[in-house]
Amino acid sequence: MTLHAPKLLTPEEFASPIEVAVTAPNPKIPDPHLARLVALGYVAVTAKGPLVTGDGLIRITESE
Repeated sequence: MTLHAPKLLTPEEFASPIEVAVTAPNPKIPDPHLARLVALGYVAVTAKGPLVTGDGLIRITESE
């Protein structure tokens, strides 16, 4: 069974996990985006900085 994440992110928010994945550990994304991505489980904040989670990677690969 395949589950698809609903379109919960604005285009700007959708770009933020990509930015985290590409520029970790120091991404330049707005704090509200980071908070929303953490709340949705797409990004985890670690001692080394924000990192995209498995769910975040799946979300990145889904088409908007």
